[in-house]
Amino acid sequence: MNKLNITWCWPDILNLHGDRGNVMALVRIAEKMGLEAEVHKVVNFGDEIDLDNTDILLLNPGEFKSCEYIVNAFSRIKEDLDDYIYRGGVILAVGTTGASFGKTIRKLDGTAVTGLGYLDMECQERDSIVGDDLICKMRETGFDLNGSQIQVMDTFLNGDVALGDVEYGYGNCSYEDRREGARTENLIFTNMLGPVLVKNPWLAQELILLAMSSKGVMNLPKPDEGEFELERKSLECVRRYNQTKQNK
Repeated sequence: MNKLNITWCWPDILNLHGDRGNVMALVRIAEKMGLEAEVHKVVNFGDEIDLDNTDILLLNPGEFKSCEYIVNAFSRIKEDLDDYIYRGGVILAVGTTGASFGKTIRKLDGTAVTGLGYLDMECQERDSIVGDDLICKMRETGFDLNGSQIQVMDTFLNGDVALGDVEYGYGNCSYEDRREGARTENLIFTNMLGPVLVKNPWLAQELILLAMSSKGVMNLPKPDEGEFELERKSLECVRRYNQTKQNK
């Protein structure tokens, strides 16, 4: 049986919003696709990250101050991370954690941290929190994505690198900004919580397909369309509810 290796980075530190559900969703969908899913936890910032045995690198939301520690941890293995990204390894960074992969992370106190630089964006800590539903359409796949947002930072994209286009909710840096998240190749940053892979199992499936194809495993069976019926109905319910808010 083919194996999917998921490296779950710092789950006890990046532990906001119940997003351990993202790991559970990946394991569940992988099993439905005939894969053996193995989860490797990286507990502390000083622990080794075995990218040679990683197909999906998962970073859930943490506090804004964690970004600097994430940058430092990955900077120690920058060449390995470069190679991982080059060979098509998948990275999903959710919430404020995504700032670590941008160019600059600016704090409210006026200080700034240089990010890892893979995503052409700058992030600014907010002095207030934005909370709302969030619906967008992924640019590369056309998938509708549905979740919630609790944003403590604004993201400014330098170029057209958005993950998706916002149908409802706060964009990367305002309600007028209709761009959500950022993406380059198989590195994906999203503001969407929910957890995002629980509410959007088709995204979990897409990440698995990307990861497995990067190591030459193709033509995997996909879950039956009916497997995702509940989540699709949930999306439509949220969409209808948000239309009532917009009409007020």
